[in-house]
Amino acid sequence: MIARNGLYSILLLLLTACGGSGGGSDTAATAPEPEPDITDPRCLADSDGPNWQALAEVNCPRLSQYQLFSDGRDPRVGPTGPGLPFAPASGLFSDHATKYRFVFLPEGSTAQYRDTFGLVFPVGTVMVKTFALPVSAAGGDDRLMETRLLIHRASGWVGLPYQWQADGQDATLARTGKVIDTYVMVGGVQQDFRYQIPDVLTCRKCHQGRTDNEVMTPLGTTVRQLNHDFPYAGGAKNQLVYWQENGMLADAPAPASWPRAVDWHDTSEPLDLRVRSYLDTNCSHCHSDVGSGALSGLRLEMWRDPTDYIYGICNRAQGYYGGPLGLTYDIVPGNAADSVLPFRLGAQRHTDNAKDMMPPLGRSLADHDALALVRQWIDAMPAKACATLD
Repeated sequence: MIARNGLYSILLLLLTACGGSGGGSDTAATAPEPEPDITDPRCLADSDGPNWQALAEVNCPRLSQYQLFSDGRDPRVGPTGPGLPFAPASGLFSDHATKYRFVFLPEGSTAQYRDTFGLVFPVGTVMVKTFALPVSAAGGDDRLMETRLLIHRASGWVGLPYQWQADGQDATLARTGKVIDTYVMVGGVQQDFRYQIPDVLTCRKCHQGRTDNEVMTPLGTTVRQLNHDFPYAGGAKNQLVYWQENGMLADAPAPASWPRAVDWHDTSEPLDLRVRSYLDTNCSHCHSDVGSGALSGLRLEMWRDPTDYIYGICNRAQGYYGGPLGLTYDIVPGNAADSVLPFRLGAQRHTDNAKDMMPPLGRSLADHDALALVRQWIDAMPAKACATLD
């Protein structure tokens, strides 16, 4: 019995170390972090721009050691060297966090145009995304939570999450993830919840390759999501045109042929286009031919036919038990209340069964405004009774 209990303890420790919970366990959240090792000379190198050698070769314990921002205490502004801000047309929802995104391309390199599955970035590319929670009812104030790096090393893409310290002086590598009791202000109302920083293995679960020969890839960098104006310091300009003009994008056809997503908040755009842009960003990285949601039979890339069975129309929610309402089909045209898709988008970690949540990673709260839009879209479809196969 003693030996068996000892084995169970070892297995538990191993699972915790691997981040098997998909965002850090309660134990990982409360256990003291060991003092980071800051002695690697590559992390200590000083330069005027990004610390390219450290980025390419070592997981530094402190974010500031990569020298990606002129002020190491603020990753929202002031990228060093070739760092450039960018944004997808419709961003991935993450508990109402504000996102600050930057891309760093090595000098003399370019991204390659790819119409459907996202731009192809050269070795050495660094993607930076910082998450900050709005914490003031008056607006304007946000609290830094984490900064995630996606680095294209010679061996492939590597994801590194960094948790911001309470004093805001730096962010430290959270290899096994973290769970943080916190709050966010939404419409002037405080919502308490548990914020989850992913472990390094969970990064790969969302940043899945879009084709069979890709293991990991950035999100939000498809042509359709980048094909819109961005407010640069010198004035607003289409992001992809700006990249072309600055030698960052190669092999692109004429702009008139570029596919386009929209900001789902933009009420001047058609309802169908807004919803499909939202689902493209929030769901299609898993619900694709090679994603972790492939076995569901549901495909939510924006270029799919939204009237097709594969897009969820009368598609039996394969692999799903139906939830407490016993729902059967992903989308029942004309009937959002009987559709699995909006039900799972509305499930929340602190009030519902976690296995009902979609997406299952990257959020704890629900995006109620987007949920209302999805329901409106389904209810506006011509009513259709889905055939029962029982």
